[in-house]
Amino acid sequence: MMLALKLRQTWHQRIAISLIVVGGISARCQDSASGNSNIRAAMPEYIQEFFLSDAVRCQEKGELQFTLATESRHLVGTNAELQVEYGLTDRLQVAIEVPYGFVAHRDEGEIVQGWNSFNVGFLYQLIRSDRPFALSAGMAMDLPLSSRGELGYEPAILLARSFHKLQVHASVISEIEQWKPTFAYNVSAVYPIKHVWFPTFEFNGRRAGTNFFYVTPGLYRHLGHGTQIGIGIPLGVGGNADSRGIVLKTNWEFGSDNKPERAR
Repeated sequence: MMLALKLRQTWHQRIAISLIVVGGISARCQDSASGNSNIRAAMPEYIQEFFLSDAVRCQEKGELQFTLATESRHLVGTNAELQVEYGLTDRLQVAIEVPYGFVAHRDEGEIVQGWNSFNVGFLYQLIRSDRPFALSAGMAMDLPLSSRGELGYEPAILLARSFHKLQVHASVISEIEQWKPTFAYNVSAVYPIKHVWFPTFEFNGRRAGTNFFYVTPGLYRHLGHGTQIGIGIPLGVGGNADSRGIVLKTNWEFGSDNKPERAR
């Protein structure tokens, strides 16, 4: 019976479990290596988030961040989103996302617009990024605002590792609407240039009945005073993905020291 249950585990469940195990092993290894020393290699904060995925970070206590994003792709239409994040503690943040979409109406073949739902979620940083490794876990809910919206749940696991100046982030997110799960997994990298320019590169996979695969090169620019602007270009490389698209993001952060590479 136990063997049968194990065989029924889907491949994305195995990935999620592996990420948790790797995170725990890495944290224990770093603690053992540091011994009683309080000096650890810090993981600096380069960008607030990637273009099709999230960076592993939480707002510190009292920090407030606004993100305005616009995305245009053939299969998903043109969508705008406002996200607000607030640090309840140095490890726990609450976030609210309000999307506004222009999407194809399947029944009438028209373009319709409006707010279908908003998203409320919490993210907890299990391993703080004052180490070269970070691990966070979160849960969000999509709450419908109209008949087109659906109640959904989004458990997520996010981890990151720094390699000198290079940072590599990975995330696994299951999106469940009316108990019909879709699955998203991302591997992303960012590297600083002169503390002002931050080129990024992402591999983004989506599973929603069929597969969608993208690579997303992007670039962020720090403007100072907690402001960042960026552009990403999702390029379809497999499955039913669009051939190309564009994502624009602007972030404003308040209540922090506004240093783009502060250690957390």
